[in-house]
Amino acid sequence: MIKKIILSTVCGALFMAVASAPAQAQFYLGVRGGLSSQNAQMDEIKFDKNSAFLYGAQAGVKFLGLAVEGQFYRADHDLLGENPAMPEVEQEMSYYYLGVSGKLGISLAIVYPYVTVGYGTYSVNLKDLGKKSDAAFNAGAGVELTLGKIGIFGELRYVDFDLDIENMAWDFGGVDLHFGLNLRF
Repeated sequence: MIKKIILSTVCGALFMAVASAPAQAQFYLGVRGGLSSQNAQMDEIKFDKNSAFLYGAQAGVKFLGLAVEGQFYRADHDLLGENPAMPEVEQEMSYYYLGVSGKLGISLAIVYPYVTVGYGTYSVNLKDLGKKSDAAFNAGAGVELTLGKIGIFGELRYVDFDLDIENMAWDFGGVDLHFGLNLRF
């Protein structure tokens, strides 16, 4: 008899949680901006660390401490590098990210600290050399402050990806700083 009561209680609680999930889920759309800081390297040429403005948008859904978010952002860099055998090398680079990130955090009254892991496609366009894409992971941490239907967030994200463009091995990576605004529905 006690097993039936416990089983019924657990099943009832699970049913109530599943039934109330759509009512507690928060959908949101947002914009982001920040600073992309890339450490680029091509074969033996190591480029100076270059920072550039990044901008983009996101759409997601948050339920309790878990969020899933689709993201797009872009940054344009002017890379400057040196190799002992060659003079100064300049390269213009645009890169785009299109992917999905999961966030896991603690939903406090108005503050949501979280860690994030994402996976998506990084597309790099190097002036006069071509464009190439490859998928890679990224990871980071952030915090969001919720004021009614508006959320303001800041996030640090580590990215690292490699591409082969015009038979040259390129390695990109660095820490991106994101700030943004989400509107909840």
